[in-house]
Amino acid sequence: MLICLDIGTTNVKAFAFSDAGGVWGVAERRNRLLTPQLERSEQEPAAILQNMREVLAEVLAQAKQREPLRGLVFSAAMHGLLAIDAAGKPLTNIWLWSDLRAAALAESWRRSETGLEIYRRTGVPIHPMSPLLKIIWLRQNEPELFAKTHKFLGIKEYLLFQLLGKYLSDLPVASATGLMNIHENRWDKHALDVAGLRVEQLPDLVLPTHMEILPKKVAVALNLPVDLPVIIGGSDGALANLGAGATTPGQWAVTIGTSAAIRMVTSKPLTDNKMRTFCYRLDDSRCIVGGASNNGTNALEWLRTQVIGSRRGAGAFAQLAAKVPAGADGLLFLPYLLGERAPLWDAQVRGSFHGLTAQHTQAHFVRAVMEGVLFNLKVIAEPLEAIQPPETIHAGGGFSNSRLWVQMLADIFQKPVCLDGQGVDPSILGALRVACQALNLPDLVDRQQVTIVWPDKTQAAIYAEAYQKFAQLALPF
Repeated sequence: MLICLDIGTTNVKAFAFSDAGGVWGVAERRNRLLTPQLERSEQEPAAILQNMREVLAEVLAQAKQREPLRGLVFSAAMHGLLAIDAAGKPLTNIWLWSDLRAAALAESWRRSETGLEIYRRTGVPIHPMSPLLKIIWLRQNEPELFAKTHKFLGIKEYLLFQLLGKYLSDLPVASATGLMNIHENRWDKHALDVAGLRVEQLPDLVLPTHMEILPKKVAVALNLPVDLPVIIGGSDGALANLGAGATTPGQWAVTIGTSAAIRMVTSKPLTDNKMRTFCYRLDDSRCIVGGASNNGTNALEWLRTQVIGSRRGAGAFAQLAAKVPAGADGLLFLPYLLGERAPLWDAQVRGSFHGLTAQHTQAHFVRAVMEGVLFNLKVIAEPLEAIQPPETIHAGGGFSNSRLWVQMLADIFQKPVCLDGQGVDPSILGALRVACQALNLPDLVDRQQVTIVWPDKTQAAIYAEAYQKFAQLALPF
């Protein structure tokens, strides 16, 4: 049995997999979002640690020790930042990818030569999501706290420190900080100098397959086997491509959860001369190139809870879109509720509806929001098309639970979309694959269970026209 822990922005999840690849247990805890000031987005590290403990205990109880536990592996969200002191005590909350306190700094740096050089070296576009810019903001605005900081970590690095007593970061997560050189696979001296950091203030870099043995004291406290292997794993984005099998030319991965992203694997680092895409590491020989949006299923949830106040569950609410035709009878939605990363890299841009008339109903708004998230991803995908046009798209994240939404993706991109038949998010399956590789076990991800959603050719002209109007609104210059 293997346990995969996914440390996401919205939830902490645990999956127990049998030696045959079946799911024996699933546990989940919701993470509490803190917004102490405008444009700040934080979580308490102690609360995330407690959620991890609880899902571990629950999934172990579900599995009922039917097989020996062979290992524990991690997947985690990117771009978080946590400052700790020399005793390992947090000095800050976790500043999430959606935290915008460094927006003014990012705006001033984005078109500067320093910003472009950092992007070329690290693959991380200049944006307030970047831990590099968060660190610089901290140094400039809270110098006393900055001076006290012993280490800067992400959430996974903090949890690993609690488990192992070591400061470790895998290449996929580290390469999303803006502090790692993706060409050399080490912390970048130029970026560190700009941030005012010493390399000793960052974790040691390791591969996703890196393995440590859980200390006896920790194992006993968590009711885990003594000498249990802990595999560090990677970022949710990189692991999603790996889990979906989207690792060869022509295979793209789309993940839409709270946020959204579209990614492809390359054999070498590739950056964009317009800084439209990111380039992170998958391992020491492959990279993930793509773009991420701040706005995914959160846009539909905003419409459901804050605008309409619907009593329907999320799935039933999304199904309302089936009542109206493709293109939502001309209603378009720009999904920039939280500013935007790709394609605009503008923390101040705002969302809007266009083409609104008296004929539009609640169902039109639902469909327009769902289509708007996908139209935005299609804009993001344009520079990827120039590198390698897709043959197939692999879908994951919360949106993939809606077959209607997945059909929209296939119709808008006019490409077949693959859904994993095991019913598990691709990032979890990617972590499972990494654990199997590290432990020299057979690959437990069953690619034979994939369901393919084919594009509807009759919708192509409708969506092509709607997309052109969307792109003109989103990219007016």
